[in-house]
Amino acid sequence: MGEKALVESQVADAIELIKRLDAGGTAPTFAAWYYYDDADEWRLLLASPSLDALLQKHEALAYRKVIDELVSLSPAALTVSDLKLVGSESALPRALRLLIRTEPQATARVHCTDNLLNGIFIKEVIILRSASSHREDA
Repeated sequence: MGEKALVESQVADAIELIKRLDAGGTAPTFAAWYYYDDADEWRLLLASPSLDALLQKHEALAYRKVIDELVSLSPAALTVSDLKLVGSESALPRALRLLIRTEPQATARVHCTDNLLNGIFIKEVIILRSASSHREDA
C-alpha cells in the first residue's frame, strides 16, 4: 500500500459516512480512497449527482452537506481534510466505473494498484462504491 498508511478505522468510517449520506438524500454514486503519490496522502473521494450543481457554483455548500453527516460520526477517524468532492462525471469516477461497478446502495472494498485506465495512471485506490450515474442509465 501507499507509503502513508490508511488505517481500518478510516475505511470503516468512510463506509458509515456513505450510509449516512444515503439516508440523508445525498447518496454518492462514487466513493473511493485514492492515494496521491506526489503528496503521499490518501483522500476519500466522493461524488454524487445531487452535489454536482453545488460543486460548480457553491462548493462550500456541497462540502457543508457532507460535513454535516461527517460530524455525526463519533468519534471519527475521518476529518474534513481527508475529503475531496469530485463531479460524478469527472474523469476518475468514469474511468473506475469501467473497472468496477457496484449497485447504487452497495459498498465494496476493491483494492487496485498500478493501473492505467483511459489515460489516467492510478497508483493505488480502494473503491468503496462505483455505481452508474443517472446519465449513464439513460
